[in-house]
Amino acid sequence: MTTATSLLESAVARVADALADPGALIRYPGERGEPVSLEGNAGAALFLAELAGHDPGRLPAAHAHLSVAARALNGTASAGLYHGPAAVLAAAQACARLGGHYPRLRHQLTRHVAAELLARITAAPPRSAGVDWTEYDVISGAAGTGRLLLGAVVEGDPQERAAAEPALRAALTRLTDLSRPVTVDGHRVPGWWVPGARQATPADQEQFPRGDFNLGLAHGIAGPLMQLVLCAEAGVTVDGQLAAVQRMGRWLADRTDHDTAGPYWEPRLAFEDEIVRAAGGSTDPSAHAAAASGGAWCYGAAGIANALARAARLTGEAHWHRLALEGTRALLRRPATEQHLKGPTLCHGRAGFQQSLWRLGRLTGDRELLDQAASLAEGLAALADPEAPFGFRHLTPVRSDLGWDRTQPLRAADNGGLLEGAAGVAAALLSMLPGTAGDGPHWDRVLLLS
Repeated sequence: MTTATSLLESAVARVADALADPGALIRYPGERGEPVSLEGNAGAALFLAELAGHDPGRLPAAHAHLSVAARALNGTASAGLYHGPAAVLAAAQACARLGGHYPRLRHQLTRHVAAELLARITAAPPRSAGVDWTEYDVISGAAGTGRLLLGAVVEGDPQERAAAEPALRAALTRLTDLSRPVTVDGHRVPGWWVPGARQATPADQEQFPRGDFNLGLAHGIAGPLMQLVLCAEAGVTVDGQLAAVQRMGRWLADRTDHDTAGPYWEPRLAFEDEIVRAAGGSTDPSAHAAAASGGAWCYGAAGIANALARAARLTGEAHWHRLALEGTRALLRRPATEQHLKGPTLCHGRAGFQQSLWRLGRLTGDRELLDQAASLAEGLAALADPEAPFGFRHLTPVRSDLGWDRTQPLRAADNGGLLEGAAGVAAALLSMLPGTAGDGPHWDRVLLLS
């Protein structure tokens, strides 16, 4: 065993030991540590189930966390993939791969999640009025929830497939429709336009009064693009789906910017900037451009590159493939990369960057990216905090009524969950350990990286 492998294994085991008791998450709830969340017991179960593929002795702890999350549902509605029945379904699917556990729970949750998604799609307003990113994104919308339903269709038993497939096809139809342009104030713009009135915070409404177009993997069009591609790879398609992949992929490729290091993507384009860019003009980099040169999974270039590279493999668009690799290599050359990673965790931090980099390396067979991911993993494991109850601490900006206050120092939180907690850091480190079989690991499907 190498020193690096030993360091990673030690960090993963430290987190797993801290999560052995499901009650630990109640004592340190973090930001959103409710049991029926991937930041709570459902997320811990997902990580421990993945770890049980390496160490079967961890499976009882995974089951214990899942049981706590399932009992806590009590009519809770899903708010996308990360909260409620959908989060518990993600954990149940992970446990099911190791012995077919919880068939009744999976059937119930699949029916419930599918019905919720169908109801949301049916109630969605006309696209001409714009969309809210919670309708389509990975965290709260059809891209993320649809990934769970794809798992039920491809890996589930006949009951799960029958429950999931109609809702999955409806979601694919909606995402396909989202790719078609709409007319706003006399301009033809992409159908995923989020108008000013539907921006997430007052600060966003002030910054984007006429709305914006989000490029990122978590909240932007890269998420729906990835979901359409993953479903096509699995043989689940609807009319117009491949044309939608072409429209979304072409738009991302056309919205590539360049600096001295190479290609990058701004995380968000204002309505006015999109009009200029669509006409062939250029715009000054926005205040958000610096974040695009960072490596965060949610908005950074590595997440977008994964979607573009996967779409390139499906469509044969060699230009997209080159852009994905060049944009990621440029990211590694930028000294500012580390400055835009908020601590060790997945969403805004180093674990998400490492996992995105490693997935892209696996997808493309690029040795440089795989080696860089291994180096990042060693640095990530070294960030383990012996004083933290779960082994790693989440760092987050202070939030005010107007949004995140980036003038304040980052605040540390004790969180054992997946997206913003120690379980996600350990899951990313686990990906780098020897012994991952087949197309695994599976846990990062909730990031739409697989």
